[in-house]
Amino acid sequence: MRLASALEAFLHERLPAAEAVRVVAFRALPRGASNATWAVDLHIECAGAACDLACVLRLQREYGLLAPYDVLREHRVLRALDRAGVPVPRPLWAAARCEGIEAPFFLMLRVEGRSLPAFWYPAEGSELRAIAAQLAAIHALDWERAGLAFLVPEAAGRDPLACDLAGWRIRAAARGLEGHPLLVALGETLRRERPSDLRLGLLHGDPNPGNFILRGEEVAAVVDWELAALGDPRSDLGFYAALQTVFFAPPPVPGVTPLSRAYEDVTGVRLPDLAYFEALGLFKLAIVMAGVGGWGAFFSARETIERRLCELLGPRWAA
Repeated sequence: MRLASALEAFLHERLPAAEAVRVVAFRALPRGASNATWAVDLHIECAGAACDLACVLRLQREYGLLAPYDVLREHRVLRALDRAGVPVPRPLWAAARCEGIEAPFFLMLRVEGRSLPAFWYPAEGSELRAIAAQLAAIHALDWERAGLAFLVPEAAGRDPLACDLAGWRIRAAARGLEGHPLLVALGETLRRERPSDLRLGLLHGDPNPGNFILRGEEVAAVVDWELAALGDPRSDLGFYAALQTVFFAPPPVPGVTPLSRAYEDVTGVRLPDLAYFEALGLFKLAIVMAGVGGWGAFFSARETIERRLCELLGPRWAA
């Protein structure tokens, strides 16, 4: 395969002391709804010794679900998290391009394990508690000390809501949605109705169960960090609630899901204003839907989103 050969040549350049670098297996992975993802097995010989590495290749796409993408940013996030002791796949090599690979990419070690079905958490159980505890640990991380200050958007300062939405406004602009009445009205409402206790923490961005690799009942790795940002930790929980609303059924109690209940249980901290954060998640998902299937998907989801926003925000919101 041409891509595998180009990867071998790249690694020869990065590992000049190696006598041999071979890609012995290369296959596409279903994981990764955004950037292209492959499982890559490497055999490396150096100074009379040999090692085999099970890796994952992430190759940046130009278009797709969450475009515009930045896999080099994701690689940088993984490096910081790995050094800070967060269970993530260990990042290896990265490049903006190389001969035969014209898009940014990076390699990371592959983490074996299993994940729960995408989008759907069980009502209770040790696995759910382990994921909730790991998500809470991510939110509690000293992100500045961990070297993640580069996630602060230039124009956002330390404002949690502005930091959280900065990347989403870029995605909206890329789809021509920045002036859409739904997003304009909802954005104004989110600013006006923002809770008074917002704090700035590290967000994963998409804490659906498919992004947690389990080994036994423990979290072996948290993957897919392309949406990593800074914002109020409840934003992650609200995004998952919004996923339920758009793709399944709205949570009976606004913003409250098995994940948020487990999070409160393992942390001992009550999470107020979850309805607000579900509305914030719906702002993001309106943009995602345009990435899924263009304007048709956006308008198809709009009715569901607007109806739920009226339930969450009442007469305070109208597009």
